[in-house]
Amino acid sequence: MSHTNLRAPRVAIYARQSVDEDQGIVQQLEDCRAEVHRRGWHVVAEHQDNDTSASKERGPKTAWSAMLKSFDAGEFDTIIVTETSRITRSLIDVLDIRPPRRDIRVVVIREGIDTERDDFMLKQLVLLAEREVRIKTERAARYAVGRRLAGHPTPGMPPHGYNWVPSIERDSAGTRYRIDAADAEDVRRIFREFLAGAPLAQIARDLNDAGRFTRRNVRWGSTTVRRVLMNPLYAALLPPAQPTGEFDSTAIDLNACTPGAWDPIILRDQLVASRGRLLGVRANHSGTARKWLLSGLAVCAVCSHPVRSASGETHPTARKVGGGAAPSRRYHAYRCPNGHFMRNGDIIDQYISNICIARLSQEDVMDLVAPRSDPIDVGVLNSAREALKGRRQSIASFVARGLMTDLEADQSLVEISTELQGISDQIALAVREDPFAELAVVDDVESWWKSATLARRRLLVDALMVVRIRPVGHGRRVTTLEAAATTVAIEWRRD
Repeated sequence: MSHTNLRAPRVAIYARQSVDEDQGIVQQLEDCRAEVHRRGWHVVAEHQDNDTSASKERGPKTAWSAMLKSFDAGEFDTIIVTETSRITRSLIDVLDIRPPRRDIRVVVIREGIDTERDDFMLKQLVLLAEREVRIKTERAARYAVGRRLAGHPTPGMPPHGYNWVPSIERDSAGTRYRIDAADAEDVRRIFREFLAGAPLAQIARDLNDAGRFTRRNVRWGSTTVRRVLMNPLYAALLPPAQPTGEFDSTAIDLNACTPGAWDPIILRDQLVASRGRLLGVRANHSGTARKWLLSGLAVCAVCSHPVRSASGETHPTARKVGGGAAPSRRYHAYRCPNGHFMRNGDIIDQYISNICIARLSQEDVMDLVAPRSDPIDVGVLNSAREALKGRRQSIASFVARGLMTDLEADQSLVEISTELQGISDQIALAVREDPFAELAVVDDVESWWKSATLARRRLLVDALMVVRIRPVGHGRRVTTLEAAATTVAIEWRRD
């Protein structure tokens, strides 16, 4: 009789599952503990691998690896699991725990396996599981190809603006993405503001100020806004697959995308325009968001430098009728970087807002939209783009039939690529939104102005006028709109 039979085994429980759900692990542990207790054995350790596949190599940071090290250190001699599939679906892993490499006793509860008697059944079940995994992988690969050809996205968290449709709720076309009305409006705002000229950080700040959060329920930033503007999924385009862990939105060729089987949130031309502006431009994470209407826009009337925002503080004098001085308070201010003034910004912002509302309420407001000297026909451009894509496909056919050499094909493909890029640039110019365009359907300009994002109001101020703020002298307070009008000069850009 072996030494192992003379004493109760020292048992390590191993629990594993592929999906990150604690309930499955808990049940495995309870079943194993009950079996150990029934046999009168002693548990020395419990090892758990949650959200870990047994058909793939388990790395050094997994519980599996830690368990093998514990055995090598002499801490236990027996592993107990609920099913063979919990240990592995690969014969390679079985050879890690059975002779000649290691002689670990394996007890499998549901299949009634105990390798102290015989490990033949364990190896047979693992071989069958390995074959099942291979068949399932091949089947999944074929399914993935068919799914992609049908324009369906892969499972996972959908982008902001969409909800995933469970299989039981899908329509006859099998649509996986359903538009989320509130989140989709965030996406439309991002594209609308960006194409009107707003900086990424300003768009992010406006979304945060409006109490909007990303799909992961965190605040918006320049990076997340840029990611939205680069994402083909919003135009119902399914990008080509990229290697796992190497996703690069800048490497996506829109012409290689598959039409998606879901509703778009934005137009393809808006996507082309946004990507055209962002591709090749280094992301700026330093932040260009403004908190106030005129910071960085208005200039000092003395030195013409852009004004900066500042925080002022009142210094009340003591009241004449006792009670001491009123408490001081902080206020928003504008200051000249060269020291010519620091003034209360609230009254200036209100004055400029009133001027803008008055101008934009006039009947000729659409005359402010800058006319294009050479109107661009987006429809013609799209037709030209499709024709070029057809030529590109024909070249591959010519090469395959021996009607064109590789060198000739390369030259032609370079020319087509250049023409496609030129068309994309023209479309980007055509769909770039004038900040005044939205006013064509606005009845109440004052209400619209108050609800508009700070980015949109700043764009309109910048398009309409140059604001020059004058010094008012030390100790003088400007508290009325009439007084503000005498200390702020306006030079109209569009009138």
